[in-house]
Parts: sequence; C-alpha cells; structure tokens
Amino acid sequence: MGIIVLINLGLMAVMAQITGYEADVFLGLAPPEPIMPETFFDIAEICFFVVYIADVLVRMFVLRREWYYDELEGIQLMNIFDAILAAVHAFELMLLPMLVTGDQDQRASTVRVIKLLRIVRTLRIIKTVALFRQLRLLVGTCIASIGALFWSMVMLFLVKLGFSLIICQAIQGFILDDQNDLDTRLEMNNLYGSFLKALYTMFEVTHSGSWPARVRPVIDKVSPWYSLPFLGYITLVVFAVIRVVTALFLKETLASAANDADMQIEESRKTARDYQKKLEDLFRAVDEDGNDWLSPEEFVQALSLPGVQRYLAILELKVSDCGPLFEILDDGDGKITIAEFCKGLMQLKGHARALDMVVLQRESAKVLKECQDIHFKLKSMFSTVPSLDTNGKQTETSGLA
Repeated sequence: MGIIVLINLGLMAVMAQITGYEADVFLGLAPPEPIMPETFFDIAEICFFVVYIADVLVRMFVLRREWYYDELEGIQLMNIFDAILAAVHAFELMLLPMLVTGDQDQRASTVRVIKLLRIVRTLRIIKTVALFRQLRLLVGTCIASIGALFWSMVMLFLVKLGFSLIICQAIQGFILDDQNDLDTRLEMNNLYGSFLKALYTMFEVTHSGSWPARVRPVIDKVSPWYSLPFLGYITLVVFAVIRVVTALFLKETLASAANDADMQIEESRKTARDYQKKLEDLFRAVDEDGNDWLSPEEFVQALSLPGVQRYLAILELKVSDCGPLFEILDDGDGKITIAEFCKGLMQLKGHARALDMVVLQRESAKVLKECQDIHFKLKSMFSTVPSLDTNGKQTETSGLA
C-alpha cells in the first residue's frame, strides 16, 4: 500500500509541476508546449480513490472492532486517519463535476477547495514512514525529542532575545546620528533598527550560517569594537550551544534506536549474516583441495597458521587447542563440513551467555537424575541376585557390595 501512496504522490507532484508551467505560460515566462491532458490525471485519481476505499473497507471488514481499537495498542489512529483521508478524497471527486457545469465564479471557488483538499491528501505520505526502518527511527527520534527540542528552543530564544536588545540599543544611536552616512544608517536600520529586526537578524546569525554577512557590515561600517560581543556570541552560542543541542539529539537518536525492537532484530540478523559470510570465506581459504570439508589434519594445520589465528581473533574467537575443537565441531563422521564449521564457531563466539549457562545447568540436572535412577535400579537388581557366602552356601545379597 505504501508503494501506491508514493505513486499517487508522484502524480500529484507532476500535476503541480504542470500547473506551475501553465502559470509561466500565462505570465509570458515560457513558450506554450503540449502537455499531458487533465483527463489522464482525473482517471488516475479515480483509480487511486477506488484502491484507498477498498483498503479501508477490507480492513474494517476483517478487523471489525480492532480496526479502531486494539486491546494492546489502544485507539488505532492510523486507521482512522486513513478513513478521514478517504472521505476527503471522495468529497474532492464529488466537486469535480462542478468544474464543468458551474459558472465562472463557482468554478474558481471549486478549484480553490480542490487544491486545499489535495494539500490535505498529501498527508498520506505519513503512511510511507512505516515502510522504512530508517524513517521510523527518525520520526521516533523527533517524537522522543519534542521535550528536549522545546526547552532548547526556549533557551536559544532567551539568548537571542537578550543579545538582540543589547545590539539594537547600541546601534540605534548610530542610526539616529545624522552625521553618519545615510546608506550605512539605512543598512543598519534594516538589520538592527528595532527589536524585531534585531531578533530576526540574530535568528539568521544563529541558525542560517550566514553570520558573516550580518556581522561584517557592523564591524566595518559602525565600529570594530562590535567584533567583541559578536565573537563571544558566535563562539558560545553558534559553536558551543548548537553543538550541545546536536549532541542531545544524537543521544535521543541512539536511545530511540536501542528501543526499536524491529530494528534490533534486523541488526542482529544482519550481523549474523555478515559473520557467517566471513566464516565461509575463511573455510574456503583453508580448504586447499576444494572438497568442501576438512579432515582432522587439515583442520589442525589450518588453525596453526598465524594468519588464520589473527583472523579468528578479529572475529572474537579464541582457539587454543585444535583437537577438542575438532571434536566439538564434528558430528561424528570424522570431517567438518562448511555448515558444521560456521554453525559451531558462531556458537563459540564470545563468552558464554546466561541462557547457555541455564540450559547447561538444566541438562546437567537431567543427567544427574537419570544417573540416580540407574543407581537405584541397579541397587534393587543386585539386592535380589544370589551369591555364595564364605562356606560356599548360596545366600541373597542385601545390598550393593
């Protein structure tokens, strides 16, 4: 469904481009050329509408109550959002006949309403966020960073507000002095003549990266002493504070990525695939005869090579004794295949996990219980086996010797 949304948005972009071209032709900025007929776009819009309505109705029929409310996730806002957009799309299609049958004023107002509705329909791009893991991560980061963003903006606004008041009051004297150059006074008035002008200029200085174009005229044309406060502001705010805020967002990004279960699963799978590919490359490198299996002699000889040991160390595999390792990897046929090699070494990677220890303890407990059962069964069996005493008479043993 996300692909359908992207195609629809692409057609809407083409329609907007054609409308802009028609405006250029109307203004005499471009020569008239043949363009795609509007009938094509109207038919495409109807097709997309049918797909969207079918999607909403099918989900409503299949999910029923869970379509709008889930016991675990609560109200399904995305499904309700899709239904609202489908209703907007339907209302837009209902207005299309009025473009043909209505008078000029009615057509003009209808066109404005349709354009507004199409702007609302562009919100369908939100659905594409769920298709891509990176987009979900970025959106989740933005949502998680709303609080930090708000207070960061408050702090920066207060800093810009204070500095704007200082610069505005300092330069107003220069602006009001008729002994100074008129063009310079007009330029300074445009940049710092009032509080709002100074505040907007400081916003550009802080966030746009164009601070030399806003600071250099003051230093060159008003006074070099203004370099001191501006250098302090650029160093502390533009350089230091902005980077602290960026680091805060980076922290929120990492935290959001760590809490994304789907992303963690995908990363684990990717890491496992990459690790297995490296082990397969290593196996093929040491398998000199190319028969896709290693004998004990080939295995010992391969692992004794310094290059192989260094490669295994990079893969976080510590191999100290080749003999027991071969027995661990071998399934009993006296040779190690590439599947046994990769699977065994992947299990040996790193330290023992807590889950491995729990499984080992449970298996050990099962073996101990089976041994105890065998012990008691043997004890009961030997208690009934006849034996000879020291005089050669047959007696019944009462227990284990």
